[in-house]
Amino acid sequence: MKRFLAIVILLILVISLIGTIYVAIFTSNIRLLFVFLFIDIVIPVVIYAYLIITKHIRNLNKRDDDK
Repeated sequence: MKRFLAIVILLILVISLIGTIYVAIFTSNIRLLFVFLFIDIVIPVVIYAYLIITKHIRNLNKRDDDK
């Protein structure tokens, strides 16, 4: 399940990057370009923050179990 979810997220990021490049080169819609750039920056940051938070929560649970 984790591997499948990782592949789906990776595909979404790749499609988003391709869309950003396409919009930047072939269209003059600045608003759409900024939307794609926002998505390209925010999604990886949110995923990274989620991973850090879950890592800290797991460490807190392990400390509680040791006491």
